[in-house]
Parts: sequence; structure tokens; C-alpha cells
Amino acid sequence: MSTGTIHEITGDLFLIEGHHPHTLWDDPDLPTIAIYRRGPRLYLLDSGVGEDQYRAIVDVAGRFDGIEEVLLLNSHGHVDHLGNNHVLQSINVARRRHFIPRAARPALDYEAFFARMYKSGIPYFDYLAGLDLDTDRIADLLRSLGASPALTSDDVASVGEELAALGISRALGAFIPSLVVDILLQTYPEVCLSIDTMTDYEELGPAQAISIGSTEWTGWSFTDDAGAIEVQVLQSGGHSAGGVVFFLPARQFLMLADETSALPIWTDSNPHHTAQTASRAIRMIDEGHLQQLCAGHKPMLPVSGDAARAQLQQIVDVGVEFTRAVNAVIERNPGGLSVDDLYDVLIAEATPNSVITISAGLQFPVFATFLKLTLLNHCRLEAYPVGTDALGRPTFRPR
Repeated sequence: MSTGTIHEITGDLFLIEGHHPHTLWDDPDLPTIAIYRRGPRLYLLDSGVGEDQYRAIVDVAGRFDGIEEVLLLNSHGHVDHLGNNHVLQSINVARRRHFIPRAARPALDYEAFFARMYKSGIPYFDYLAGLDLDTDRIADLLRSLGASPALTSDDVASVGEELAALGISRALGAFIPSLVVDILLQTYPEVCLSIDTMTDYEELGPAQAISIGSTEWTGWSFTDDAGAIEVQVLQSGGHSAGGVVFFLPARQFLMLADETSALPIWTDSNPHHTAQTASRAIRMIDEGHLQQLCAGHKPMLPVSGDAARAQLQQIVDVGVEFTRAVNAVIERNPGGLSVDDLYDVLIAEATPNSVITISAGLQFPVFATFLKLTLLNHCRLEAYPVGTDALGRPTFRPR
């Protein structure tokens, strides 16, 4: 299995595999995307990034005769799902349409968008304090950025100890967000968003109520000429602003895109919405309306039956576990805690395999989403009152 591998699910439904990165600066995080043919229409459910996925889209599109229209449906505004949007022009058809959620548009200026998100934590916490940084990886990163080839992990450890002793890690930490964004974007191949072809889903009309069994959604339905539903675009807005998932009724197939984490990993995340989406999908399975599901990153390939239900239940359970753990610490500290202190307490009390332990292990330099920034986003979503501690740091206290 590799990036761009084509998986035929049925004769009219194909997945194009993405890629899970090993480290932040080595390679990009690429999503699995889907292609669905219904009569004379070809639906592209996101476009991914890079030549491997681009070629795979063109390959799959070329397997079908009689395609008159291509519809590119973007799930949200993150660049890894939009980078090959220009593939729309490479498919020889009479008509093309391209849709994106209106609320996702701010993310299209992706460098500025992600820089703002990462930098939003600077007034609240020290990006470096308390992180269990792998000196081998840090040395590797610094060498890739132009440091001496002779730099060793021991050198990095020595410098780190000296900086900590001088008490200037917070000042240096203020540069980390920009560094992360630069490295993150440098790992991606050329990005072509095709903004000029985009139309907001909302231009089709206001999101309509959509019932699937006993589950209630809002969104838009794409139909054939006789009015039969082909693809339903269902609003979720959990992973990021405006985010949607795609349901294919004829195949009882749900494409979750990035609606798979009930943690507020971005400043525009709403984990409650992600959990609601997962809960509704579980009900769809139980009622016989959903057979298979896939996601951009997890699960990258389809799961069905008990495995699908387990994946969805894990989304809900992890969100509940995270919320309980964080809120419990805040509730027993009526004087308030800074994000740094909150982080330290959670790490000290975390059990192996807990959501806190796992999230801490995925911090820089493995992934660009810091647990501290997630904690800050959570405190904001929970609307905890804000104060100031003796060091001048903002604090969050129980309501």
C-alpha cells in the first residue's frame, strides 16, 4: 500500500489512498479520497495533494465511458484535501462543478490561516516547557534546516539544558509556531486550490433537513435527472469550520473526511459536533442504513460492521475521556491554572494508553498539533473564566 494506490470498493466507487507521516518534517499527511460514478456524473470527494493522487484520479476517471459531468465536492478548507483541485480541468467532460463549504473559505489562505492558529497560543503558554523532545529528532531537524552536519543529539541536549537554566525557553518558544508552519508546508507538493472554480454549497440554497432513518442531519442532496439521491453532503463542522461528510445512499457508504477526532485540535474545531456525527453514524449502522465507512486519515481504508461501529464509538469515547480528564483538573483548582500548569498536572496523572498520554506522544516534532494548544482550545470552548497568575500568565478556573 502506498500513496495513490487505487482501491476498487464496487464497480462505481473507488478510494485513492493517502499517506500517514512518520515525522513532521519528513513527509506530508495526505488523506484518502473517493471517486463515485452515478450514471453520467462523476463525483470527486476531495482531491488530496501531489502527483500520485492526481494521476490516480485521472486514471480512475478514464475507466468510465459516458461521463458528462464531474462534480468536485470539498469536505473542508484544509490544504491536504484541496491541493489537487485543478484535476477538475484534466477530465474531459462537458460540464464541471466544484463546491466547498462557505465557512471553510478562510482556510484557503492556508499559510496565514495556520500561522494564526499556532501563534494564538503564544500569550497563554510556553511551547517548549514540559515537552519530552527526542534529541535525535531535533538534531535531525536542525541539520535539515542548515545546522552543521556534525551536530549531534548530545549537542542538542546540552544546549537545551543551558537554555532551560537561563529561563528563556518561553521567549524561544514564541518562534516555534512559525517554524512549525514553515516545516509543515514545505513537506507538501505543489498545491493548486482552483479557487476560481469554487462555489459555496450554500449557493445551492440553505442547508436542508435530511433524515436517514431516525437520524436528523442538515445539508445538501445531489440527485439524478429523475430526482433520485446520489450523494448527500451532511454538515458536521467538528474538525474545522464548515466541515462536511459524504453519504452515498445506494452504497450505504459514509466518507467522514476529517470528522474523526472529538478533541479541539484546531481553534475552529467543535468536538461536540464530531461526536454528534459519530453517534448518528452509529445509529445508521444499527438501523441498517450504513454498511461501510472510511475517512481521510483514520480509518484510511473502509471498515464495516463491528469494526465500523467500534471506530465510531472510539471517537465518542475518546472525546468524553479527554473532556473528563481536563475538566476534573480544572474543577479541583478553584484558584485557576495556566495552560502550562494544566498540562503538567495532566501529564503527571495520566495513565498509560490514556488519551492524554497518547496526545502528548504525538506532539512536536511528530505532529504539528500541540496538546497545549488543544487544551487552550478546550478551555475556550468550555468558557472557563479567565484570570492571571503571579507570573502574569492567563489562567482558567472553574465556573
